[in-house]
Amino acid sequence: TLKQMKKGFLQQLFPKNGEKVPRMRFTGFQEELEQRKFGEMVNRLNKTSNSSGLPKVEFEDIISGAGRLNKDISNKFDNRKGVIFHPNNILYGKLRPYLKNWLHPNFKGVALGDFWVFEASDTHPFFIYILIQSENYQKVANDTAGTKMPRSDWKKVSNNNFLIPTEKYEQQKIGSFFKQLDNTITLHQYKLDQLNILKRSCLQNMFI
Repeated sequence: TLKQMKKGFLQQLFPKNGEKVPRMRFTGFQEELEQRKFGEMVNRLNKTSNSSGLPKVEFEDIISGAGRLNKDISNKFDNRKGVIFHPNNILYGKLRPYLKNWLHPNFKGVALGDFWVFEASDTHPFFIYILIQSENYQKVANDTAGTKMPRSDWKKVSNNNFLIPTEKYEQQKIGSFFKQLDNTITLHQYKLDQLNILKRSCLQNMFI
């Protein structure tokens, strides 16, 4: 239910294609939204490293569509080469974008494989993280070539216009709202996971 609620708010708080204003807005904000190219809102980072002292993140470590790691990678060290990311950067899986591999890390590490690493430029980082989950972004990110190994086209994505709030405070308000919602979803998911573990344990001990 919480996941469906988040999906609904993403549709309400971000204007759909052809619309000039979102269907829902936080109280106190009335300024017109501004149209900005995605490439103007982020810096795409490309600095690489094969440091064995930085944890590595790859597609298999991320829960699709949830933006959470499925395991502890704090000790996942090796010398494979990838793009360096820092806390508050945004990772977006450009390979098979319909898999929805994205992450807003709170640690420094190396992204392995087909990731874009974004740094917010004159925009609130968590707002950008939520923007890449919106229908408008997903539509252009999934406008790909190829069938077996489709990849998002940076030229298309970076030149695509999005309507966003001019005030950083409104961006922050939207980002904070979704961050709290994500945290609530994570908490309930953790409880569900623990109950499933308990159930498996009971099944093993109650039946010979």
